[in-house]
Amino acid sequence: MNWKMIWTVLTVCLVLAVGTSYALLPNFSKEELIQKSEAIVLGTVQDVSCAWAEDHSQIYTYVTLKVEDQFKGEPVGKEMVIQIPGGTVGEMTQWVSDTPKISVGLRVILHTFMQDTGYPWIYGWEKGALTVLNDAIPDYGMTVDQFRQLVENTN
Repeated sequence: MNWKMIWTVLTVCLVLAVGTSYALLPNFSKEELIQKSEAIVLGTVQDVSCAWAEDHSQIYTYVTLKVEDQFKGEPVGKEMVIQIPGGTVGEMTQWVSDTPKISVGLRVILHTFMQDTGYPWIYGWEKGALTVLNDAIPDYGMTVDQFRQLVENTN
């Protein structure tokens, strides 16, 4: 076998491996996200910070949310901290596909569930984090009040 053939085979294998190395997030419907979430809250992101897990095996991002309203679940209070896998600590970045990009000042609706780490996580990853702009949810093409009605009618 010549070198050109070897490089061609290696290149094809590499392209196939890279092309299929992404997570496959299920295509949740609005109703599925609502039904499977333990709590659904509306709030504004107050803080975003990252830290290593105690055993240094994982980096987590911690999102502090000032809760404005709650559509489902046991009362969470005026503030809650959400844990998201991945983040940056010092020069080390751990990237986790399909996790939402959340920044300070963002107004969001979060579909959450309690993880065994002791923190709530976002159900449906990026699909469970909805940006709210002027009381509208662009991803859903509806207002916050219409979303509230959807949650009430889905449960």
